[in-house]
Amino acid sequence: MTRMILAVLVAIAMASPARAELDVTALQIQPRLDLRATAGTHGERLRIQQSELNVTASISDGDSEIVNLNLQHNFETPMTGRAKQMHFSNLYGVFNLGLDRPAVKVGQFTVPFGTLAEYDTHPIPLQTPYARTLGIRIDRGVGLEGRQGDWDWWASLTTGDGRERHDGGGAATARAARDFEVGQDIIRAGVSGLVGEEIPVFPTNAMSMPMGLDDEVEHVDKWRMALDLDWLRGIDNIRGEFVAGQDNGRLVNGQWIYYEHPFSYDSSVALQADRWDQGDGTSLGIGAQYHHRLDDWSGIRLAAEHRWADTDAMPMSGMSDSSDLFTIQYYRDWAWAPDF
Repeated sequence: MTRMILAVLVAIAMASPARAELDVTALQIQPRLDLRATAGTHGERLRIQQSELNVTASISDGDSEIVNLNLQHNFETPMTGRAKQMHFSNLYGVFNLGLDRPAVKVGQFTVPFGTLAEYDTHPIPLQTPYARTLGIRIDRGVGLEGRQGDWDWWASLTTGDGRERHDGGGAATARAARDFEVGQDIIRAGVSGLVGEEIPVFPTNAMSMPMGLDDEVEHVDKWRMALDLDWLRGIDNIRGEFVAGQDNGRLVNGQWIYYEHPFSYDSSVALQADRWDQGDGTSLGIGAQYHHRLDDWSGIRLAAEHRWADTDAMPMSGMSDSSDLFTIQYYRDWAWAPDF
């Protein structure tokens, strides 16, 4: 954490004009509390899923914004090891290089692959299958974000292994996306690619979030290609991601589809399904989630997920491993924005 903060500060100094006076022109402080009661295959628990503080600050030289800092500190979570690394501790600066120029992102951030670039699953019970697809979510490095014509684009060079680098590994990721209007509908379509060395792979399992599997994680050379969509069809929202690639030369592929229907501003229901096939087996999952807002800052979610897995170590006559998870979530957000 300390090394990352120092790196961000050094980058600010290097990007700033030599005689410019830097001022904080905007500051927002956002504490968040997430309580979850869970039941299912692995027992029943009531715990703080996350207690965190998010801080965003805009730093200007008096004429224009130089950098926007995004800092996140986690106070409490039951997650450990790689599961925790994939979920917490964004810590990065976005440097503005000027009009019509890409912004530079430096620090610890979400890799811009597929739906991860624009859809944040961090605060909700139902997760996209990024843990299986990539093996990473939060990674350290440098990135670029820009726009060319109708296309938004992202690119990054990161460690490929979360907070640490494994045996000199690394990952290069790129994504481009644009909007299409089809009648009254809006479809945002994206294409992504990732190539890297010594990137983690979780063994095939039936868990909703791989935890306690750190000792079984392998590091492989991999590449991925993905197509993703975000379809606003009337009041409904349909998301999808379709991934193919290789792990050490072995083909992998997976699909994820998500459907959300709002009954009103205060309530909505979501359904999702995913499948992932890799060298040691195949996993599948289905889930449902109901969301009810108590007010603009708090709400309750009820979620259920069932997963199956077939692996090389199990009989291949149908789904031989499964798990269930039921979740009741209460969340509360706060926000302060001091005047300058």
